[in-house]
Amino acid sequence: MINHRSIKIVSVVMTFFLGATVCFAWGPRTQMAIVNTALNLVSREQGFPLTKLQNDIRAGVRVDDKVLAVLYPDLPMDTLRAIENEIALLTAVRRPTVDAYYAYRLGVLGKIVGSMTAPMRDADAIERDKYYADADATVDFGALRPASRRVFETMTPFERILREANSANDLIQSEYRSGEGFKGAAASRLASDVSRSVNAVADIWWTIVTSRTLAGNISDTQLQRYVLKGYEYRIARGNEEEIEAAEGYYADLVSFTPDMHAGIGDMLYAAGFRERAVREYETALVAAPGRRDVVGKISEYYMEVGEEALNKNLLEEARTGFEKALAANALHPTAEQRRLEVVALISNRDVQQGEYRDALKQGDDLRELAEQEASRSRYAEAIALFQQSESVYQLVGDEFPIEFQRRTRGLRDTRYRLMELKKSLLSNAMSFSGAGFSADTAKLIDESSKGIEDKVFCALIEEEYLAEIERLTAQMQPLLVIE
Repeated sequence: MINHRSIKIVSVVMTFFLGATVCFAWGPRTQMAIVNTALNLVSREQGFPLTKLQNDIRAGVRVDDKVLAVLYPDLPMDTLRAIENEIALLTAVRRPTVDAYYAYRLGVLGKIVGSMTAPMRDADAIERDKYYADADATVDFGALRPASRRVFETMTPFERILREANSANDLIQSEYRSGEGFKGAAASRLASDVSRSVNAVADIWWTIVTSRTLAGNISDTQLQRYVLKGYEYRIARGNEEEIEAAEGYYADLVSFTPDMHAGIGDMLYAAGFRERAVREYETALVAAPGRRDVVGKISEYYMEVGEEALNKNLLEEARTGFEKALAANALHPTAEQRRLEVVALISNRDVQQGEYRDALKQGDDLRELAEQEASRSRYAEAIALFQQSESVYQLVGDEFPIEFQRRTRGLRDTRYRLMELKKSLLSNAMSFSGAGFSADTAKLIDESSKGIEDKVFCALIEEEYLAEIERLTAQMQPLLVIE
């Protein structure tokens, strides 16, 4: 035996499923045409500029049932009440300048009103779906009959419209069941039925944009939810100027709470506007210093900044990121450890860079000494010094662009001068007579080495030149060319 509680539950479930089909009335082509026609009607009245936002209104028409469930949680249970609440809300939040989100909400409401005022809304699903498909393929939008605009002071006139829309349901349904289909009453009534939906949408919008008589008691919670949804819509569009303008646009609607700032921050962060999101988090934290969740989000942002900078080897920026993370949350589990690691990296880098700069200076000094020796025709000493300079330059790595450029220039100039001196040395050697020019060259080297006071340095030069002369002798005999 079913008790009264079970009957009530079944009734509620059935109401939900019956009401949930409201926004599937009319086909998609007809739904969009109804809203577009209503848009043109309202825009012509006193020049209300809704046509400038027609893309946002159409976006509202295209929403699916998931979006509707979020915007209007009570829609399946009490559709009329949901429409009335939306009229009151949009009347209350209306501004002299209509923004994109407001237009979007008008589009969603137009979709609902158009569907609510369709015939066959409460008919059996099989005949109802056939009717909407036939109407979608057949309707002539040029035959619609617009009426003069009116304001709904109450929802009573709208209820009459609903009864009128469904007055021929039994007749249309019987025609489909008999096999006649979309020929009799369904076809003959189509233009007036679609016109009814167009006029209903236009009148609801006209009520909203011209009157405040239905503003009603809109709670702060409703206004806050509207503002958050407005931010969500703007953020999804990705227009930073719109996002920046949002707070000024919505400032006089409701006082922003720490929860609102935190929620806006979450939406911005998820969309990639991280710096803008942190500003919202910081604003929330000023109003509510004890919000550990917000503190954590701020510190994690700076940790991400630090890690990203570290991956690019921007050590100072990485250190700053970890320092800010630590400043935001002194209890962060890894911020101090990562900061110390970066400090160590900076120290090691500075030591390495210092060693490279010392090597570059040493290489430059050796080149200068080599040029001095070359200017006095002391080729042996000059070549030895240039070779030492070359070896020192090669100690410099490529970690630091400026130092690496100096290394490259130093090596290039040094190697060029070595080539020049070797050619000069060969030319001098060949100026001596006969096949015994190697002895004369040795004599030249011996004479040019005089005056070197450092015996160790002299030995190094002599060793270098003996090797060089041996190489020259071997190569010059057949070719008279030296590399």
